Amino acid sequence: MGAQKKACGHSLPSWCLLPAGEDLSQGDMALRAVLLVRPGQSRKMYPALEEGIMEKNVLIVARWPLGGIRTYMRYLFRYLPAHYRLTLLASQTHEDAALANDVEEYRARLIIVREADTKGLVSAAFRELRTNRYDVILSQGFISAVAVSLANLFFRVPQIVTIHGILEPKYLTGRLGWLKHFLLRKMIGRITVLYAVSNDILSHLHEQFPELAHNGQRSIVIPNGIELGALEHLPASPIDLRAEFGIDDATFLLGFFGRFMPQKGFDLLVEAVRMLKKQQYGRKFAVVAVGSGDYLKEYRAKIRELDLEPCFHFLPFQSEVCHLYAQINAIVMPSRWEASGLLAMEALCTGTPLVAADCIGLRETVHDTPAMVFASENVGALADALRKSIDEPRTDEFQRFVPLARSRYDVRASAQQLAQLLDSIR
Repeated sequence: MGAQKKACGHSLPSWCLLPAGEDLSQGDMALRAVLLVRPGQSRKMYPALEEGIMEKNVLIVARWPLGGIRTYMRYLFRYLPAHYRLTLLASQTHEDAALANDVEEYRARLIIVREADTKGLVSAAFRELRTNRYDVILSQGFISAVAVSLANLFFRVPQIVTIHGILEPKYLTGRLGWLKHFLLRKMIGRITVLYAVSNDILSHLHEQFPELAHNGQRSIVIPNGIELGALEHLPASPIDLRAEFGIDDATFLLGFFGRFMPQKGFDLLVEAVRMLKKQQYGRKFAVVAVGSGDYLKEYRAKIRELDLEPCFHFLPFQSEVCHLYAQINAIVMPSRWEASGLLAMEALCTGTPLVAADCIGLRETVHDTPAMVFASENVGALADALRKSIDEPRTDEFQRFVPLARSRYDVRASAQQLAQLLDSIR
């Protein structure tokens, strides 16, 4: 990629252009949003369209463009047809450099919003809608949808909301819970299409807002998929996990990949490991945890408190992790909920044994697969599943399932359905 530039402390590819006279290394820069484009981008970045095909300008908005949402966009958008002109409006995160690399692959125009709150996203969305013409808005999640809905009051651009998660009770309860629920329902009323990435997640929304199932907006489920080619890609500097942490070949490696937050259930995994140690389970095993998140410091403190540090090894956020799967004996997903299990799909498509909770979203992904499924939020059941995966890894069964998994989870089918949805918006 050549030389790297710095934006708000993050490295960005050399093709990112800065506004004239600005230096992104200056922390006090007044500019609220940074437009990142490749040299000569404009319309030249897109392939020529066949005669008679009209371009469609799509504004993608992401309040949290990291983790599963960033992976979803990276996998899916590269397969959209050439007549889509994509602009991604995204809040600043520690994954900005990885996001910038992603948009280069799917040929999008990227605007990073430096204000790390929803208010900043509303302002940036308003400015973008005022400046450029868009045929449709594709919001990633409900917080993004709220921001766009406020900005879109004056423009009335059709909006599709991609549902990536549940509406957690903390957002709808408390002293003003009734008001939050009412305002959210009003906001949903302005949305053109509700697009869920799994049947589970759409059913959950209908449970919270029953009127949507009968008299609400158009709803559609387009199951998630993964980019199969990404599974074979090696980064410039591959990591050897056993060499990195000094782990011998006799130790069974359990892998946790994802953000450190309550939803992902890493705290449950810590308790399950504690239970196995308390039961004096004799097999040598260790957990390699790869990712970042607001709860990492808290989880590591808990591990020290329980004297479990020899059992856990941590790697910071990696933009590419698929090459690590072959070094892991089993991937563990102790999630409390998922919209759709992209990591589970990747594990199954690489033949890596998988231990997965039967939580909403994830249970749909792993249905009718060799995955070892346990009761969600049940530490004892998780400990039993870990023990079983170590004692009976069933590697051959997972390897035999790979061809079916790759057929089932190919993202190109999802992209085709999304293109049909976008083309249906007038």
